[in-house]
Amino acid sequence: MIPVKYANRIEGIEKSELRQLFDKAPPDAINLGLGEIQFPTPRIISESAINIIKEEDIRYTPNAGLPELQKAITKYYNIPLNKNVCVTTGAEEAIFASIFSFINPGDEVLIANPTYLAYKTIIKMMGGIAVEFDLAPESNFKLDRKDFTNKITSKTKVLLLNNPSNPTGKCFSEDEINFMVSKCIENKILIVVDEIYRELYIEKKPITFLDKAGKIIVISGLSKSHSMSGWRVGWAVSNDPELIKPVIISHQYICTSAPYISQEVGITALSTEGMIDQNKIRLELISNRDFVLKQFRQFLPNINILENTSSPYLFINIKTDDMLLADELIKQGLILMPGKIFGSNGKYWIRLNYAIDKNLLARGIKIFTNIVKLY
Repeated sequence: MIPVKYANRIEGIEKSELRQLFDKAPPDAINLGLGEIQFPTPRIISESAINIIKEEDIRYTPNAGLPELQKAITKYYNIPLNKNVCVTTGAEEAIFASIFSFINPGDEVLIANPTYLAYKTIIKMMGGIAVEFDLAPESNFKLDRKDFTNKITSKTKVLLLNNPSNPTGKCFSEDEINFMVSKCIENKILIVVDEIYRELYIEKKPITFLDKAGKIIVISGLSKSHSMSGWRVGWAVSNDPELIKPVIISHQYICTSAPYISQEVGITALSTEGMIDQNKIRLELISNRDFVLKQFRQFLPNINILENTSSPYLFINIKTDDMLLADELIKQGLILMPGKIFGSNGKYWIRLNYAIDKNLLARGIKIFTNIVKLY
C-alpha cells in the first residue's frame, strides 16, 4: 500500500525531544523533567468546577472567551478591556495562534538560545525561519546585545521571548528589556512574550511587557501559576486590539473556544481568593527550591547552579555530555531534561524541575547526586 504523504509543514517533525525522553522512562520514574507544577489544584478551583458541572449548562463560549474572564485578565494586567484578549486552550495554543497569525513563509523570528524548545518547531511549521540570538552561559545567560542587533534583518518579523525563561529560570533585566523593545520599535518588529512563569517569582514579581511601548502581545495562562496544567486555560492579550483580532480568528478555526468549565474556574483562579491560593503554591515552590539547594550544598558542593529568579527550574552545569547523563538518569528511574534540547548554549547543562512532593524530590536528588559523582 502506498503511504499517505504528510503535508510539507509536518514533514520531518517528530515529538519533541523532551517528550521522547519522557516516553523512554519507566512508569514509576521520578519526574523532575516535564515543565509541570505537580501540586494539587487549589480546592477553591476544584470546588468551583463541581458547582459548575451541577448546573448542567456546559456550552460554547464566545470565540475570544467568556467576557467575565476577559475582564479578569485585563484587570490582572491593569489595562482596559477593549477586544484585546483571546482566551485559548492553554498558553501553547496562544503561542501557536499568534505565530500562525503573523508569520509568512520566509519570515524570520528571533528566539533566544536557549529557550523553550517548542518555539522553533512552531516557527518551522509556519514556514518561518528561527534565528537564534545568544544568551551565553559564560555571562550567566545575559543578553548579548551585539549579537541580538546583528541578528536583525529586513526579514525579521517577530521577536518571540520567554520571560521568565524556560529553561534557565531567569528574567531579563529591565535594561535588557528596554534595549530589545527599542530595537524592535526601530525595526518594526512584533514582540510576542510568553510570561507563563511570571507569578512563580522568588523575590520580586517580574514586570510585564505590557507596561512597555511597541507592538506587543503577551501570552500567559493558569497552568503554572495555579497548578492547572490539565485545565488548559491560556490567553493572548495586548494593549492594541488590532494585534489580537487575527489571533481570535485563528483561534476560532483551531478549536472554536476554550473549554467552558475551565474558563469559568479561570475567573475563580484570578479572583482575590484564587490569587491567595496561588501565592501558597509560589511559597511551596520556594521551600522546595531551598531544600534542593541545601541538598546540593551537602552532597555536590562544587556543582555550578544558575541562580534562578523564578520557579520551578534550576539550570545546572554538569560539565559533561548532558544527553548521555539524561539517558543514564532515566535508566535509574529519574527524568531530567538535558539543556541541549533548549538550544546549543544549553549544552553541558541539565534542567531540574523541583515542583513535586518533597519526598519524591529527595529521592530524585539522591539518584542525581549519586550518578553525577561518577562523571
